[in-house]
Amino acid sequence: MEIFELYRAGTLLTRHELGARTLEIGRAFDCDIAVEDPEVADRHWVLVRRHGTVVALDVSAGKCQRSIAYPLALGRSVPLGRDHALRRTPACEDVPPSREPDTDALPRAPCSASDLQVVVGRGSDARRIPVLELPLHVGRSADNDVRLFDAAVSGRHLRLEPCEAGLIARDLGSRNGTYVNGVQVHTALVVDGTTIRVGRTDLRITARSDRAQGGEGPRLVAESSSMLEVLREVRRIANLPWPVLITGESGTGKEGIALSLHESSSRHKHPFVALNAGGLSRELVESELFGHERGAFTGAANRHRGVFEQAQHGTLFMDEIGELPLDLQARLLRVLETGEIRRVGGEAPLRVDVRLVCATHRDLRAMVVEGTFRQDLFFRIARLPVQLPALRTRPEDVRALVRHFLAEIAHELGPRSVSPEALARLSSHAWPGNVRELRNVLCAAAAMASGCIEAADIERALERVGGYVQAREITPDAVQRALVECCGNQAAAARALGIPRSTLRDRLRHAAG
Repeated sequence: MEIFELYRAGTLLTRHELGARTLEIGRAFDCDIAVEDPEVADRHWVLVRRHGTVVALDVSAGKCQRSIAYPLALGRSVPLGRDHALRRTPACEDVPPSREPDTDALPRAPCSASDLQVVVGRGSDARRIPVLELPLHVGRSADNDVRLFDAAVSGRHLRLEPCEAGLIARDLGSRNGTYVNGVQVHTALVVDGTTIRVGRTDLRITARSDRAQGGEGPRLVAESSSMLEVLREVRRIANLPWPVLITGESGTGKEGIALSLHESSSRHKHPFVALNAGGLSRELVESELFGHERGAFTGAANRHRGVFEQAQHGTLFMDEIGELPLDLQARLLRVLETGEIRRVGGEAPLRVDVRLVCATHRDLRAMVVEGTFRQDLFFRIARLPVQLPALRTRPEDVRALVRHFLAEIAHELGPRSVSPEALARLSSHAWPGNVRELRNVLCAAAAMASGCIEAADIERALERVGGYVQAREITPDAVQRALVECCGNQAAAARALGIPRSTLRDRLRHAAG
């Protein structure tokens, strides 16, 4: 650990330690090393350890990619402003330790900053900005590395600083503050899986697919052996050019697997385009797939690029492929065979280089037998099949998903915990809507709870969101014992049994009748 000494006109003013994090130098009062000098910018330098030495990065103006790095050799003084200088010296026992920022007490990140990326938005619209070695500025003005079009975000709102500890998020005196996993911070260590809220925008810190540890690609929430095997299969086939067919019940995460395939592949720098074939009218499907020329039909005022063109050199994800009409199935088959498309109303064919990933909750083999899905197209798109297990067959994933969803909504509802009884209730539910239903039920329960989510909150959420409550083995004797223990208080007895009060009243009426 090095000591940095701040001098003014040759007189020692302060000493500061550089640990595994960073130090900010500038005229602003909240800088780690505040310098009263008119020639020093409000936020002038960031000191960071890099490749065995320490450098000062100039962050005073412009994007950080244009920052100038000043190596700071031991024993050398570097001018700072008009009258000040900074000197790097080795740590000595007789040097009194300075106050360490809170971030130094945090554990080091499980992966380095260069393994991380900033994700803004979701799905095919998401922007992914790699962190690499230079700090990233986040804000509304055009000179930021991550520009946000959010009126609640300051012009220069946040800086993300790579360091030995991982990645430091530093608020730059913003108007509305910076929140890390729902907690307002000035500086905080952020790692893979962290959500940063600035204004009305969420920034997610995730592992980069091309630098993930062990080559595992982007992280998905899974702890069960069945889902971990699916993820291993995804990594094995990610770089193959062949079509993939993902099957599974609605809500099992088929689009997430498709995105994981894309981000783990060599196509990850090119577009990921998603289309729900079951969500478009018969008149629009052809135009959405292949595009159209201006004037091709009524309302076609401009030329439109279809999803195949939009996904050029990337990945096209077609959800609910079983809903595609038979005549368009034939056109899709021809695209897969020739690698060419023709816009609606167009004459010249266009070459496309796209990896097709399809998904469906239907039994396509049965549809082939029924004649509602082409057999030749089925064998084309099912060259690499991936089957997703239903959530009810992998209860081990419920706990991990609960943690994940609660972290996602913490900035809106505040921190929430789940009681052991509530977690057991979640694990025992059949989840016909799979992960999507779990998320909705948990969000509803978290909104009704005031800190800790209890089993009764889950039951009420299942009634309101899930549409029904799974039958439970609660005997009449258990009901009577709960009433006696709660001195006849039905609300307290219902909480003790982990059921809504309305269910308890129904049990009592049934017993009386």
